[in-house]
Amino acid sequence: MAGIRMPHLPNEILYEIAGYVDDKDILNLRLSAKVFQYVTADRFATAFFQDRAYELSPKGLTALVKITEHSVFAPHIRTVIIGHGVKHSSAKYHGLLEQAFQNLASIGNTISLGLRRVRTSHNYQHKVHCGGHQMWRFWRDKMLPAASHAQMPVGNIVADVQTASQNRLLPSDSQYWSQDFIDVLLAGALGNGLTRDYQIKLGAGGSDSSKSSFIRVGLQGKRLEGLRVCTWDSYNYLTYGLMLQLREIDLDDCVTNYNWLAELLRTTCSRQLEHLSLYNVRLRQRTGNSYRSRTWLKLFKSLKSPTVLKSCKFGRLWSDSGDLWLEGGKKPSKPVPELKSLLSSQTSPLVSALPNSMVDGGP
Repeated sequence: MAGIRMPHLPNEILYEIAGYVDDKDILNLRLSAKVFQYVTADRFATAFFQDRAYELSPKGLTALVKITEHSVFAPHIRTVIIGHGVKHSSAKYHGLLEQAFQNLASIGNTISLGLRRVRTSHNYQHKVHCGGHQMWRFWRDKMLPAASHAQMPVGNIVADVQTASQNRLLPSDSQYWSQDFIDVLLAGALGNGLTRDYQIKLGAGGSDSSKSSFIRVGLQGKRLEGLRVCTWDSYNYLTYGLMLQLREIDLDDCVTNYNWLAELLRTTCSRQLEHLSLYNVRLRQRTGNSYRSRTWLKLFKSLKSPTVLKSCKFGRLWSDSGDLWLEGGKKPSKPVPELKSLLSSQTSPLVSALPNSMVDGGP
């Protein structure tokens, strides 16, 4: 095929070639010949614009405006993430941002808004939390007012605070960004009813989503979900700061603080908690700069207010000392005697009625 020009191939062959190309290679295929730009337009728009961060600069936001004006690409946009480098002066970009939001509002799709911390040579900060206030101030003073003024329907809020280069720096400084983020949410999007859900991405993005970690809060469904989160400070701000009345709690592969979890369960169990799932969770208690181990049995017994759960699921529950109190995983396991007795007790605070309870690690 070296001597054959791509544009002269039959359309059937071109579509066949495009069908064998993975989404991550679509961009390279489009660069190989102009005809592939038409063949792969829908796939490119669907895959490429979902998680792209637009640089906070005249060039980056001008590109966003042009994309929102494109007849083929614009209808596929569901997420707008702005890459913020902390040292940017954002006042002069407000017009471009509002123009892009107005274009999206005219299409009518619900758009998720996000901020992504980017680090380049000209805006490098040694500490992750440095400049976080500037990021959230841009969010509160620029992004949310632009979306509100354009009457653009806002879906989720996404805060992507960790990139691949920051992987070793978080979550040790998470309390700085999480507190700022919650303050901005209370003053902006949540206070004005602009959003239904929000998500904080803690892990590096990319094609291998299995390595990601995040905290997701569904304000509509009253659901708290944590995946591979190793800092309890984030939970603390997300729950106490918003005073949520949770119906569902799902923690998977997490490290959680004893006091936080006990208080959360006492608060939610006395009201409207319906579903509780704890899998591969390590329990610890912080005392000053050190941690001491606490037991799950003591946690469950400390819950005094009765509740009615529709379902619960426990598996691989660890103490901070490394002891596996409850097994579970690919093979179902029998509950430890203490938990079995607790679950079968008529006076158990967790189980007034549990028709769908599971005490194992799931599939």
